[in-house]
Amino acid sequence: MNIKHFKYLRVIIITMVIVSTGCEDSNEKIEEKIANTSFIPFKYGKFEYNDYEPLSDKPITVYTYMPDYTNDDIPVIFVMHGQNRDASNYCGDWATSAEKYKTLIVCPEINELYYPNSQYYQQGGMFIDDKFTEPEKWTFNLIENIFSTIQDSNVTKAKTYGIYGHSGGGQFVHRFALFSEPKNASIIIPSNSGWYTLAHYKETFPYGLNNSPLNENILKEKFLLPLVILLGENDTDPNSSSLRKTDEAMRQGPHRYARGKYFYTTAKSKAEELSLQFNWKIFTVPNVGHSNAGMAPSAAEQFYKTLSNN
Repeated sequence: MNIKHFKYLRVIIITMVIVSTGCEDSNEKIEEKIANTSFIPFKYGKFEYNDYEPLSDKPITVYTYMPDYTNDDIPVIFVMHGQNRDASNYCGDWATSAEKYKTLIVCPEINELYYPNSQYYQQGGMFIDDKFTEPEKWTFNLIENIFSTIQDSNVTKAKTYGIYGHSGGGQFVHRFALFSEPKNASIIIPSNSGWYTLAHYKETFPYGLNNSPLNENILKEKFLLPLVILLGENDTDPNSSSLRKTDEAMRQGPHRYARGKYFYTTAKSKAEELSLQFNWKIFTVPNVGHSNAGMAPSAAEQFYKTLSNN
């Protein structure tokens, strides 16, 4: 072999070694970044959950949607269903957004067998038979504990999650913000709720904070929460069959769009009265009525913007 050919051969061998080493490094990086899909599979999945001890006798099904592209720090957003308890449908409504933003969708179903009415679901099981229950038995506690289970199962290394709820789910979500400790929530999005627990003391619980466990000293931290009220501009039917029409609810407005704005403005006024910082936001979605599928893309965009700003 002449010197010229030997030089070419040496170049080829060195190049092959570099390429091979690079591929090994790349594969190692890819392997390190893949989430555990044995617990939560790609596309649609579900698991039974009863690991939260105070409610372990009332198991729930958690539906999920994992996008095709994933890694071990995939963002997580909880999606809370409405009064029809149709969590699997809600996951389906979020599938497109999950793929677009590379986000894991987690949809707990608070079933009617163990949580039979709005007191147990929309109001978190706080107030049953005219008395407050033990805080550890409130269904709000399920969210942080499910998130811990997902982390412990090596599905994600994400340190925070988002949570969104539509209609009855919006009721659950805003009360979750007010009455629990959402310490790992990066954004909290109640959408198109039928009525609210107002953040002032002019109305008695569950329509306001009077006689509730939340005293005025705690409002400071509540007004600092990353809460975003999301409203469909066409959600204005005053005759909706599922819209609560008690005197207390009607004082919040004639329809869901008005009531959402009222929830925001009364909270902002209370913060100003107490000279407190107020971090809540409100956004409206044009050409959308009372529709989870219609609201999901806007909620997903808000979640993505929050992640991008972190």
